[in-house]
Amino acid sequence: MIKVFTQPLGPVEANCYVVVKDHHALVIDPGDDFSALKRLLTEEEATLDAILLTHAHFDHIGGLDGLIEEYGVDVYMNPKEFDFLDDMRLNGSAYFYAKVKSHAVPKAVHDGMQKIGAFEVEAKTLPGHSVGSTIYRIEDALFTGDVLFQGSVGRVDLPTGSERDMMASIQYLKTLPQDLVVYPGHGPATTIGQELRWNPYFR
Repeated sequence: MIKVFTQPLGPVEANCYVVVKDHHALVIDPGDDFSALKRLLTEEEATLDAILLTHAHFDHIGGLDGLIEEYGVDVYMNPKEFDFLDDMRLNGSAYFYAKVKSHAVPKAVHDGMQKIGAFEVEAKTLPGHSVGSTIYRIEDALFTGDVLFQGSVGRVDLPTGSERDMMASIQYLKTLPQDLVVYPGHGPATTIGQELRWNPYFR
């Protein structure tokens, strides 16, 4: 059984997640410096295995290089967004005066189940917010990045965003088990069942 720790980071408080199981950990979307990570890993007696990115917008990658430098772990993400990392227009930072770039050399995540570190991770590309937006399911937890929020969905007006793609992605999300716990890129956790009842985009 996994444990999920949530840490909002950066100027727009993007959710960074630490997933822990059997003394191993994954970090998902390190949006800024995560000074408490070392303490958390120590308390959990866990080794950091890898970093996962749901997408490569600036508010989700701001702490990436620092983590790689400190822990020497691999970064996994959708290859459709490899070029976002050092392109401030594609990663959105050019529009928010943030000037965020990463020099990471990522490894590709593809749709389906894969082993990342000690974890079985199921990935699914769900474009709309960005071309390579990817959700990750680990056991009964679903990490949706900026595809799905409690009561809403991600914006579609940034580079590579698409309203048509987002609508198709929402249709897919509606088919998932209702008891899946959703950990979004911003805001509080929810469930698929709760979003089916209350999210206007699910109607």
